[in-house]
Amino acid sequence: MKPFILIAACLCLGLPAKASDPQWPDCRTCHQVQAPDGTVLARGGRAGPNLYGVAGRPLAGDAGFRLYSDGLLAAAQTGARWTEGNFNAYLAGPDQFVQNLTGNAAFESGMHVALRGDGSALYQWLQDLSK
Repeated sequence: MKPFILIAACLCLGLPAKASDPQWPDCRTCHQVQAPDGTVLARGGRAGPNLYGVAGRPLAGDAGFRLYSDGLLAAAQTGARWTEGNFNAYLAGPDQFVQNLTGNAAFESGMHVALRGDGSALYQWLQDLSK
């Protein structure tokens, strides 16, 4: 079956597409995307929060994740949300993002990997996957 036909078939059947964002392999080491009904939309690790619904969600907003760093919890107290701009700034420099948001240079984000390049496509992919 031709790739475009398989994709069209998945879309028509309402089946979740495979993790196809080129940046997802970097993220799946620690994160997965799991719908509220338990359906795993993109396989990955569980060391980080579930990224289902991350687009627009408050920082540290995965109620099922209990290992947020003090820095990210403090950043969440500012009322910030995962907008595309915040998502990109966080991925470019997680600790710096938290420090800038809180004003505390000692805080760490808890994520020790920075994404190379723009995360806009990843943000959009996660947003689309969570619909």
